[in-house]
Amino acid sequence: MKRALGPQRSPDAYRQRSFLERGIPLPGSSDRPVVDGAPLRGIHDMVNQRTASGAPFAPHEALEPEQALHAYTRASAYAAFAERVKGALAPGMLADFVVLGADPTTVERDGIGETPVLATIVGGAIRHDLVGLDES
Repeated sequence: MKRALGPQRSPDAYRQRSFLERGIPLPGSSDRPVVDGAPLRGIHDMVNQRTASGAPFAPHEALEPEQALHAYTRASAYAAFAERVKGALAPGMLADFVVLGADPTTVERDGIGETPVLATIVGGAIRHDLVGLDES
């Protein structure tokens, strides 16, 4: 990536902190199907700002974990004009959420992308369950 963009353009790629500092909503997303599109890996990348080889890539644009989580939840719902039904756990909203094996805001930043997903709930229905939620 750095080689393709060159040293003059690389610092201006993947502007995220700059957008937030200017009040621009920043949704989380991926280049799926070009990349795997796993949200936790996307959050990891927003926080760590490194290339696939581990080299720093525009580190001045790195986000705090809370900011990256907001991008993938509230801000993505806003970008899809669905903020009234998605993006938060609140009465009247769709119950789409995951149960994680660790808190991505407190784990080592290099481990955010490997946080285990223990359960996935979509529209209030359990779709993936490693912790026995559907047994209660």
